[in-house]
Amino acid sequence: MTTNPNIHRNFSQTGQAATYLELERLVYAFEEVLKRLGIPIQADSELEKACCSVLEMLGKSQDVYICDPQEDIRHKFREVLGIWVFLRQIVRLKDHACFPKFAPHLALLNKGTVVQNTRASLCQEATNKIFELLFALALLDISNDVILDHPSSAKGDNPDVLATIDGQCWGFACKTIYGSSGRTFYDNLKKGVEQIEAAPKAQIGTVVMNFRNIISHDKCWPILNEAEYRNGAEPIFSAYELPADFVTSHVSEVVTQKHNQIVAEIGLPNIMKLFAGKKALPGYLAYCLTCTGRGTAQGPVPRSINMLGVGEFGNLQAHQGIIEKINSALHECSR
Repeated sequence: MTTNPNIHRNFSQTGQAATYLELERLVYAFEEVLKRLGIPIQADSELEKACCSVLEMLGKSQDVYICDPQEDIRHKFREVLGIWVFLRQIVRLKDHACFPKFAPHLALLNKGTVVQNTRASLCQEATNKIFELLFALALLDISNDVILDHPSSAKGDNPDVLATIDGQCWGFACKTIYGSSGRTFYDNLKKGVEQIEAAPKAQIGTVVMNFRNIISHDKCWPILNEAEYRNGAEPIFSAYELPADFVTSHVSEVVTQKHNQIVAEIGLPNIMKLFAGKKALPGYLAYCLTCTGRGTAQGPVPRSINMLGVGEFGNLQAHQGIIEKINSALHECSR
């Protein structure tokens, strides 16, 4: 456990970025990739703000004593690690054969909220499309044929992402949930199943639910002395030897709660009718991107966690291998 200056100082120990200077180089490399596609970073865009947050953190790392010891640094680190996930993927995968086709979605980085590891209060179409982009980028590690449906001129005959995995064409319908009711979740699930069914190329598929507005990001990275902090004490941030295991436990609990809520509101027989005879698997993938603390010999450090939960209404065991491949690809995003 530590106060803010130590967290800033120990950031390089995350294993996710060697140094703040590496983060700075990543920002400029990312900008060059976008330039190559004719996409400038627009002034005052969410993308520019996120990139500036990285550079601001660089300044604080060089003089940790300018940090406010009362600051809840989780918000800034979520933003920095959220943009870092995108920067690393885009720079790392820029030479993939499918990458140039992602240009229309990459242009939306200027229009929507880039980071996907915080709650989004408003439904923004550009932000939803950015989620599709992040998921498609992860699939490039396990497929040489990934297609993103055009963000503004979709014909309605494809899900959001198509990817050939182990010889089968998978359709992925990506949905971000903005309401808390089981009915809202079910309605999004239904739309996704219909998208996959309408895609002539898709042989099989699944709905991918963005849980950014469902999981508690503060519970994934709690302040241990919350009551004292509210009364003026310096915050003590949690850190775990196995941070991914801690977050997995929370995600599993949330997926179970959401499953029970949907069944209670809609009824399992009605849910199963939705999937009967359809190409979509009887369930969904819960996409979870968040941050937590990791304990190291040098002290606690922030850690980005990028993972899948699985919601099952029927048996998905036959496809567990593919789901694990996708989950591993997502882990690669934040390694």
